[in-house]
Order: sequence, then structure tokens, then C-alpha cells
Amino acid sequence: MTRSRPVHATPARTQQRSGGFSLIEIMIALTLGLLLSIGIISLFDGTSRTNKLQNGLAQLQENGRFAVMKIEQDMRMLGAQYCSNTTGGSAPGTAVPVLPERAPMIYAPNLNLPDSTIQSIDAAGNPSNASATAAYALSPRWFAQGYACTASTCTPALPVGVFPNMGLAAGMRVPASDVLTIRYLRGSGWPLESGACSIGAAAPILNGTAITVSPQTGDDPLDINPGELALVTDCINPVVLPISAVSSNTLTVGGGVLDGVTGAVCSGNRTRDVRLFNFSRDFVTVSYYLVFRADDNPDARPNGGGGTRLIPVLVRRENGVEQELVRGVDQLAFRYGIQDSAGSTRFMTADQVGAGGAFCTAPPPGMNVEPGCLWRSVRTVEAHLLVNTVNEVFGLDTASRTYRFDGTSYTRADGDALPSGLLAGSQLRREFIAYVSSRAHNL
Repeated sequence: MTRSRPVHATPARTQQRSGGFSLIEIMIALTLGLLLSIGIISLFDGTSRTNKLQNGLAQLQENGRFAVMKIEQDMRMLGAQYCSNTTGGSAPGTAVPVLPERAPMIYAPNLNLPDSTIQSIDAAGNPSNASATAAYALSPRWFAQGYACTASTCTPALPVGVFPNMGLAAGMRVPASDVLTIRYLRGSGWPLESGACSIGAAAPILNGTAITVSPQTGDDPLDINPGELALVTDCINPVVLPISAVSSNTLTVGGGVLDGVTGAVCSGNRTRDVRLFNFSRDFVTVSYYLVFRADDNPDARPNGGGGTRLIPVLVRRENGVEQELVRGVDQLAFRYGIQDSAGSTRFMTADQVGAGGAFCTAPPPGMNVEPGCLWRSVRTVEAHLLVNTVNEVFGLDTASRTYRFDGTSYTRADGDALPSGLLAGSQLRREFIAYVSSRAHNL
């Protein structure tokens, strides 16, 4: 007889446990998952903030170094002329040997210098917007001109209609930042061989006189147009002549050449390398200043007027054409090292240089001490740039918000106003300094 094994019923409790997790287990799992998520989010947030900080610092360093490099390239050339910008002889009666600078003689009615309202220099050495009626020497005083600016004005006043007006809006010049304009000669020029003039050495150069240039291998391509000015120099006696026509390598003097210049300047010289330059373009005018640009990011926090975010930009202006160098330059200040009449070096701001006539060195031969004469004694330029990260880096501590500029320390909170009028925001700022000695004055 077969006996059947009794079947025991499975308790309901056992059936329930085999079907899932208890509430306590679920709560523990959720808590652990939440803690893990918080850790991952915190790690990601910290990594992201560190990455933004590093990117900001990298951009700040790159912008600052590039701006300093460009400024140094121009400042080394300040006042440079062909061969040497000095006359080659010390001035008598000075406390120390001083080499006066050469002043080109201008035989053209109008200079037409870019970024300037100057058309000529009058007998007292003052700039004029009228055409010249007699030849004059262009003092090296006009090869450099700085402007010390506050939040409302500049000293001396900027030429009208040349630079943007100051203001807290896109396209306007940044308040409380200096402006500097310098001029120098560049390019290879073109040689003038013996007999380059169509007249004799003793004959006066008049309208219609022809000058033939002889470009050599390695020289710049001949590029001069009617209506432009030509600088002819033998390293000792530079002169500027108006050109009315160009045919191949022959230039015709015209346009009202002023009296007093003879064919000796363009007849060639066996002992000197006589060259002709395009004075209108090779004698370049370079200006540095800051302007505002509108941030193209629609989500950026406003920091200026009108609910917009403005970015201060360093501009290099050459012969009237603006070039944007770098973004994120909050402030620009220039200091000038001048050589005074005793041979000492003094560092001054632009307004101090303009008022420092008592320290002027001897003028070029045949000239008197003209207004603003200390500008031709500038030997060194010190440029201070306050550069930021362009974009905001949130979560900065007090140490990160602290910086030095022009010898003073600052700590800016988000809502603090900068000298320009912008709100500081959450940005790193560092000072970059370009200290440049003029190559043209290192003898």
C-alpha cells in the first residue's frame, strides 16, 4: 500500500519575502543612492568650477602676454627715423652730453597726419590746421603724445573727432583709461642713386621736378601714389616733399612744394645711402586705447548701463584703422621715463610730461623750445594693463577677487563699481606691465 507524503503549506510570510524587498531595504538603498548622487554631483561641480577657473586664468594669461608683446613692439620704435634719429653731435652748453634729435624739414603745405588735426606747425611751434606757406622743421615732440584720462576728461584734451567719446555703452571709449599716440618710420625705402634728380644739386626743387628711385633686391615693392608725401633722407638731412605724379620708378614733385629745398637732397651721395620713403604711410601713427564691446552671450549678467554686459577691449589703431587686440582689459595706464636737461630720468604721467617744460633738453638744430617739448625727451614707456577673465567665474573667494594695479591693492565684490563704471562681477583680475626702452634712443 502506497502512503502519500503529506504536503506542508508554504507560509504566506515566506511567499511575501520571496516576492520583493521590504520598505526598510528600499529606504536604505534610496539613501545610499542619494548620498552617492550627491557625491558625484559635488565632484562634478568642483571639477567644473576648477576647469572654468583654469580656463579663465589661461585666457587671462594669454591675453595679457599678447597685449604686452604688441605694445612692446611699437614702443621700441617710438620716434624712429632712418639710420638714426639723432643729429650725431652733442649740444653745446648742456650739463651733460645730449644728442639732439633730427627734425625733418617739411616742404609740403599739408602734413595730413593720421589720427590728428595737425596740418602744419606755425612759427611758434604750435600745431595748426591751416596749410603751411613756408618750410618748417617737424619737431620730434610730435612723435609721441599721451593723454592722462579720468572718468570724465583727458589731459591734454584729445583731438576732436579722432577717437571715440568716453561713455558706458558699446562702441564708446572706456572711462579712466589713458590714451597714447606714437609715430615712427618703418619700411626699407628705395635708394636714390647719383643723378636721381632731374635738376642739379644747387638748383631749387620746384613743381615738376622729377626724382627717379632705384629699388634693389630686398627692398619693399615701390608703392607711392599721387597726392602722397615722400620723405627723402641721407641719414643727416631728411626732407618731406609732396608728390603729384608717379610713372614707373619716376616721381614728380608737385602740389605746391614750398621754397628753400635744392636738388642736393635727391642727387645721390657717394658716402651715404640716400633713400626715399612713403611718408604718408611709412611714417605710421599708432594709438592705444580701450573701447567697450557688447557681449554676444544673451545669458550674460548685465554689468553696464541699459541692462547689457559690456566687455572692455584693447584697441591698436594704425593710420586711422582700428584693430581689436584682446578682450577683457579693464584699465590702461601709461608712465613715461623722460631724460631731462641734466641727463636724469624721471617717470611722469602724461599731464606731467606736458607741463614739464623746465626739464626739456636742447632742441634740434635751428629750432626753439616748443610747447610740450618734454615729449621729445621720452626714452622709456611703462604700460600698465589690468586684464580680466572676460567671462565670469562664479564661486570666487576673497583671495581670488584681490589684485594689484599701479601699486595699489583692491578687493572687488560682484556689485562694486570699477573706475570705468562697470560692475566688477565675478572675475579674476591681474596686472600686466610692459616696460620698454625706445630703440631709437639707445645709442
